[in-house]
Formats: sequence, structure tokens, C-alpha cells
Amino acid sequence: MAGHLLKCVADALVKFEYVYLTPLLRGPPTPQWIPLIVQPHQQLIEKDATFDINSIFDGFLWGVPTCRRTTEKRMMRKYGAPNWHNKLILPRKDIKSCGICGHNHEANRLCPNCYSKVKAETTVLQEKMVQELGLDPIDKEIAIVYQGEINQFNDEFFKDKKIVEMERSRPKWFSKNLLQKSGPNSDLSNSEITAIKPHDLG
Repeated sequence: MAGHLLKCVADALVKFEYVYLTPLLRGPPTPQWIPLIVQPHQQLIEKDATFDINSIFDGFLWGVPTCRRTTEKRMMRKYGAPNWHNKLILPRKDIKSCGICGHNHEANRLCPNCYSKVKAETTVLQEKMVQELGLDPIDKEIAIVYQGEINQFNDEFFKDKKIVEMERSRPKWFSKNLLQKSGPNSDLSNSEITAIKPHDLG
């Protein structure tokens, strides 16, 4: 920017010298003294001076590419590869709609809308457990009973268990045996495994 400005000023002074000063002095054209004064000191170096590379780079050589990048590599960096990492915006084919609520979600994943209900109910259960049992270590199994369900279970079900009663009705998706342990049963031999499936789903 500064060099361009100095060049414009020098050109203007040259025109002023030849247009106004030469007719007034009535002599041969005078040398361009004014532009020489305006020019920076680096341009007044003698032509016979030896060339030094350090005067250009000031002791630093900038890193520049030594080889030209091929077209294939440029396209790969810009668009990627179909079987490796595709950077193009393509339509997704793994979106499905939930059969319960109708919201869209990724395939092989839980529906976020339905799972938000599970998270909200789990938070309520945790708060109720902390409210009744406190923060002491739990040495017994916890049985969660919703409103109007305490008469549906026998005494053997509540044996060696801590009961947490919820003052609300059971959600339709919350099966009664959802918290029941699965795997080898203590009453059976270790070779037998009982499969527990949810029931009473709405």
C-alpha cells in the first residue's frame, strides 16, 4: 500500500516538473530530482552492488510446495470417496418412523420420543427411592408397587424386599416383571435358564 502511494506521488511530481518547471527555467530538461527524493532508500542502491539472497528473505525461507498436487488428490480432498469417506450431501436411507408415536428415528436405535418417557419415569422412581430409603446403602432388593397393586402380590413376593409405593397408576409400557431378574434361577439347576418376557403391555 505504501509503495503504491509513493509511486503515484512520484509520477505526479514528474509531470509537475516537466509541465511547469521546464518552461519557466527555459533550459534543457532538468533531472528528476523530486522523484529521487520521494523514492525510498532501498531503490537508490547502486546497480553494481552484489546480489544477496538474505536481503530478500531476511534470513527466512518460506515453505512452499515442491510438487504439484494431482487432480485425483484435489478431488479426494474436496469430495471424498464413496467407499471411504463421502463428503457429499446424500439422502439418508436409515430413517424409520416409530410404530408407537410416529416420530422419525435412526434404524437400530430407540425412538428418542418414546425413550424420553422412560427417562422421565425413571427419574421419578429414583427421587421416590431417595425420599423413602435415603442415601444409605441398600442391602435388600427393591420392589416398586404402583397405586392399587399391593393386593395383587402375595407375601412371598415381598419377602426380603423393600417396598417403594408410587402414588400414581402404572404406565402402560411399564410391565410388572420389568424389574425381575433374568438368567439362572436359584431354585433351578445352573444348566436351566428361564426366559422372562414382559406381560400386560397396553
